[in-house]
Parts: sequence; C-alpha cells; structure tokens
Amino acid sequence: MKIRVSALASACALACFLAPAAHAADAQLGHVVVTATRQPISADAALASVDVIERDEIARAGHSSLLGLLSSRPGVQMARNGGPGSSGSIFIRGANSGHTLVLVDGVRMGSATSGSPVLETIPLELIERIEILRGPGSALYGADALGGVIQVFTRKGREGFQPSVRVGAGTDGAREASATLAGGNERLRYSLTAGHERSDGFNARPNSATAADADDDGFREDYLGASLVLDLGGNDELGANLLYSDMRNWYDAAQPFDSYLDKRAETFGAYLRKQHSADWASTLRFGHGVDALDNQSNASTRSRFDTTQRQLSWQHDVAVGGGSLMAAYEFLQQRVKTTSDFEKTRRHINAFLLGWGGEFDRHNVQLNARHDRNSQFGGKTTGAAAYGYRLAPEWRAHASIGTAFKAPTFNDLYFPVECYGAWGCFGGNPDLEPEEALNRELGVAWERNGVGVDLTYFNNRIKNLIDWSTGIASNVGRADIQGIEAALSATLGDYRLRASVDLLDAEDDETGDQLGRRARVGGALALERAVGAWTWGVEWNGKGRRYDQVPNAVSNRLGGYGLVDAYAHYAVARDWSVEVRANNLLDKDHELAKGFATQGRSAFVALRYAMH
Repeated sequence: MKIRVSALASACALACFLAPAAHAADAQLGHVVVTATRQPISADAALASVDVIERDEIARAGHSSLLGLLSSRPGVQMARNGGPGSSGSIFIRGANSGHTLVLVDGVRMGSATSGSPVLETIPLELIERIEILRGPGSALYGADALGGVIQVFTRKGREGFQPSVRVGAGTDGAREASATLAGGNERLRYSLTAGHERSDGFNARPNSATAADADDDGFREDYLGASLVLDLGGNDELGANLLYSDMRNWYDAAQPFDSYLDKRAETFGAYLRKQHSADWASTLRFGHGVDALDNQSNASTRSRFDTTQRQLSWQHDVAVGGGSLMAAYEFLQQRVKTTSDFEKTRRHINAFLLGWGGEFDRHNVQLNARHDRNSQFGGKTTGAAAYGYRLAPEWRAHASIGTAFKAPTFNDLYFPVECYGAWGCFGGNPDLEPEEALNRELGVAWERNGVGVDLTYFNNRIKNLIDWSTGIASNVGRADIQGIEAALSATLGDYRLRASVDLLDAEDDETGDQLGRRARVGGALALERAVGAWTWGVEWNGKGRRYDQVPNAVSNRLGGYGLVDAYAHYAVARDWSVEVRANNLLDKDHELAKGFATQGRSAFVALRYAMH
C-alpha cells in the first residue's frame, strides 16, 4: 500500500486524540438507517460504514447542491464540469462514478446508457434525509453498488399543518423559490413541494480558443415532490412518493451555438407494508424511474438517451434465531430509447436475496446473499459477511468481506461500431462480462455520551473493468483501491463538530497510475453553533493533488485545494428566518475537472417562512 506511513499515523493519532477529548459532549448519534441492511437498524450498531444527513442539517447548512453537500462527507469525492447544474460525478472510496447506486425512496435512479447517476437533478428542497453506504452493496441491491449506495428519502408530512415558503437570490444571478404544503393526522400524512431554481452562471471554459465559449453557462430547473402515507391500523401502512425534476444547463462545445443539455429525472414509488404477526412483516413495493437526457450540441445535431426502469419487490422480515431474517424477491426491467441504433434496447433482471443479522452479548453478525439473473449475461451471485465485537462499553471493532458487480451499460454493449480509417474503430461489445469486486474492511469505533469516533481500513480489488481506450469496449482493466477513513462527530455545549480525514490509494493495476479525479488525501471540518435566534457555521473541505485521467501526466494534473464556506441563520420571528451562505470565502482558484472553471467567492441570501 502506497499511502505514506506518516499520513497513516496522523489519521490514527487524530482518532485517538479526539476520543478522550470529547467526554462531555452530547452528539446526535443513534440514527435509524435502512440502507445498510434493508431493515431498520441503529446507525451506531450497523456493521457497514454508513453516514446519515438529516433534514435539519440540510436546511441549516443551506448548500447550493446535492453534489456539494455529499463532497464533504467521509470517503466521498466529487468532480463537476463547471458550476451548479453542470454534469457531475461522485466517487465513493475511489471507485468509478458508475460504481455508485442511487436510490430515491427505494427506487433506482440513473442512466442505463452512461451507467452514472445524475445527482445534480435532485434539489435539496425535496430531501428529508440521505443515507450513504460506503462499500459494496450488491449483496443487498444487485448491480452497480460496487463502491457504495446513496439513498435519498424525499420529504414526508407529519401530524398538524406545516406550510413553508423559501425565496432567495445570490451571486451570478442565482435565484430560487419553493413552497411546501405538509401535514396530516394520525391516519393520513401528506407533503407537496414545488420549486424553481435558476442561475446565469459563469464562463466554465475560460481558456477556450472559441469566441462563442466566452459566454456564461447557467442552468434552470423546475421540480416537484410529493408523498402520501395512509395508516391502515396497527403497523400496516400504504404509501406513495413522487420526485420530478426538469433541468436545462448550458455548456461550451466549441460551437457558434449556445449548447445545452436537457435533463429530466422522475421517480415514483408505491408500497404496502403489512404486519402479519409480532414476528413477521412484509413490504410490497413498486417503483418507476426515468432518466432522460437530450443533448443539443449545435443547431443541427441532437442526441437523446432515455432510460426507464420498472421495479417490483416483495420483502419479508421475520424475527428468528435471536435475530432478524430478511428474504426478498426483486424484478427489474430496464428500457432505453436513443437516437443511436442499438441492437437491443431492453433487459430484465430477476433476483432473490437473503439476509440475517443479530446481536448476542458482545457479538454482532450480519450475513447477506443475492442471486441476480440478467437476461443479457446470465446469473451473478454476490455475498457479504460482517462481524462486530464490543471490546468495552465504549469500544467496538468490526470486520467484513463482500463481493459486488456492475452490469455493462447499453452503451458498453450495443453502441454502434463505427470505423474511421487509420484512426481505428469505436463502439460497444456485446460479449462483455460484468465488472467484479472483492472488498475487505476492518474498523474500530469509540462512543461515549453521544460522541462517536470511527477509524476504518478498506481494500477493494476490482477486475474486468470495462475499458474504451482501444476504441472497442473490453474487459481488460483492473484496479486496487485501499484507504483509511477517520471520522468524528460530537456536540460540545452549544457547538456541533464534524471532522474527517481520508487517505486513498486508487491505482490502475497495469500502469500504476492514480485513477482519474481521485485525490490521495482529503479531509473536512465543520463547526456550528446555535445561540438564541442565531445559528452559524464554518466549513473547510480540502482535497490533495489529482490527475484528470489515466495515463497520468503533468498536462492533466489537478492541483490540491482547500475551500472555506460559512453560513448564518437568524430567526426574525417564530416562523420567519433569514438564511445566508457564502461559499469559497477565500476565492480559491481550483479545478474539479481539467479545463473547467469553478465558481469563485459567492453568496446566497434566502428568506424562509415555516409554520411551527
């Protein structure tokens, strides 16, 4: 492992120093999560590495985008081709951007052609909470969860009546308006949110030699979110969730035309939860997801890549053997519609999965297995096993091993092959196999009085990586990814503190090059204080030197950076507040993708009305 010994020692020292320093704190630990096991479990008892971002944190910090919010969490790095609204990528623990599965209320979201989720289309105003599972999730969720899983839960209503309105404006012509109607009684709860965002943007390609690229590149987005939950008595429940986003972002394509991407994201989910007995419950769920991309690069050239995913699952949770058994069946149909002539445009997957977990005295065990039957390449079985041991009331250790895979995309398999003479041929390969991974993890956690410190080592070996460097997609790539994560969360009096350090060694096995856009060293620090009518916070997020692509070269090197952001909220009255956020306070010049500019110092001011 090529992570420097001094850096490793620093991470260990940080974790050991912070633990005894926080005895008197009272952090908000003990979140209930479902993504780690597909069953409700306390986050501090989960054997997987999971991070939770709740609605109050999202609202307090006032981040401008989901990508920006995620990039400050342990094990997560981000790249983006310009400012807010532009196409972005998330890398969890050094895995590729397409190795992250995104779920919205349990429904798959993303493109089956590009293979990557379009996170920039999910507005923060629609989000109730976010769960980030770091590490392989295929034994629970099937294909694409090779590096991790991000699950977004949309906003829900609660008893009473809670309308809210938010309007704001900021740098580069940014403006936003949203309204929410939410409420209910003991039987019926509802939530409806609608909003609009727009920004004039800035020049994302300042070094372009094309005069037309000197314009500003902004975006606009309209969105809608809704949920309805009906209590059927006892623990029985019927519910539905909807997310709709329609976005256009303008970009530079070296054309005398204002090129743009139209992105539309839709998810709809409906479920019925039935408590059959004290020890047995089942959930029947239907999901429908759409990812539509329309690329108008010039006045005469237009390309379209649409994905529709339909999902049906039936899950049973049974108390047995001193623990909880999970047995489920899933059906997934993926269909694509493009302006290219693909040989096949749909596939389906049938999957069966089992899981069992339990705690016995100081011991904690979690076992999962899943078999996916894909109509394109046949069967794939994945599994995971995790064990935890409580060394002392405050200390626990855990270890896990798991396999994962990513299915080839429709582009990988069926993109029409075209040849260009001496330049060779370019296109998909219908004989591709899935990408495969084996992940191992060791960790230790310390907890006292609501304070938590975690130190985790992971090793993820990936083979059969799909490579396009020769022009024709082929399974020739291999990667060895190792890393260390150290994280702290605490509350000290009026202060909330969150800190993390990431050390990552993500290499191409054949060349030894560092995988593109992934830094070896990263870290984040956030400090917040709430006093009377005021809440303010300061955040620092830094990444070390990276390379834009493989092979690494001086010409595609991206320098390291450290960004300082700040925010303040003032409660003008019981239901009224003013929110201010300033990003990149030091006006740091940095790149997240080679050749693309990032926003300098910026600010956004909003007025919020929320009935309490």
